Amino acid sequence: MQAIILIAGYGSRLGRDDIPHKSLLPFGEDTLLSRHLRILQDIGLEKAVLVVGHNRDAVKDYVGGLDLTLPVEFVDNPEYRTTGNTLSLVLGLRGREGDLLVMDGDVLYPREVLEKYVSNCPPPSFAIVPVDIDDTEATKVLLDETGYIHSFVTKRDLTDEEKSRYQCAGEAIGFFLLTQELTQRLITLYDARPGEFISTLWEIPFSEVAPGGEIKPFFVVSEGCMEIDTPEDYNEALSRYNANPAIY
Repeated sequence: MQAIILIAGYGSRLGRDDIPHKSLLPFGEDTLLSRHLRILQDIGLEKAVLVVGHNRDAVKDYVGGLDLTLPVEFVDNPEYRTTGNTLSLVLGLRGREGDLLVMDGDVLYPREVLEKYVSNCPPPSFAIVPVDIDDTEATKVLLDETGYIHSFVTKRDLTDEEKSRYQCAGEAIGFFLLTQELTQRLITLYDARPGEFISTLWEIPFSEVAPGGEIKPFFVVSEGCMEIDTPEDYNEALSRYNANPAIY
C-alpha cells in the first residue's frame, strides 16, 4: 500500500513565516511531516507520495535530510494557490494501483490511531472523530440507513432534511483508505467536470461517488486527533502533545 500526503497548500491562516511550510510545524524533535513519514515507515507502507506546492523545494530538501528507508515520491501542484485540495488529491492518485492511504498533511494524531486504522479497517473507509453536529466548519460525515457513508458536509450547517434522513457520524479527521475502483471513479468524475471541481475541497466530489460505494466509517475513540489551521489550533495541538508525548 502507498500513502498520498496532501501538503501543497500555503497555510495562510496559520501565519507562520518563521518556517518554510505548515507541515514543518515542530512537535518535540519532529515535525508534522517527519512524524507522518516515520509512522508510515514503521507501519510498513510501500511508498509515500507527497503532493507539494508552496515552498516545494524547501519541503523536498527537508525530506531529503531525514534518515528514512521509506521511498518518497514528489508530485508538484503548480496551481496550489488558486485551486482547492481536490486537484492535489487527483494529481496524487493518478497512475496509482492497489489500495491507497490518503492523508491531509496538517493533522496531529496519536501514533496508535493511524496504526490501528490501517491494520484493522479495510478500504474504502474514512476515519471519523466525534463532532458537534452544529459545527459549521467541521467536515461532517452523513451515513445512510445501511451505515455506509452517504455524503460529506463542510463549511455549512446541515439542513433539516439532512438531519432527518441521515445520521451524522462525526467529522472526517483527514485520513482515508481507497480501493483502486473508488480511486478510478473519483478520477473519472473529476476528468468529466474539471471546471466544477478544480477549486473545491475533496469532500465535494466524494459526496458524488459515495452513494453506492459502500464506504465505511472508522470511528476513532482515542482523543488527541486534530486538524491544525490557525495559531490557536497549533497551540492546542502542542499542548496535547506536550501533555502526553509518548502516545504521539
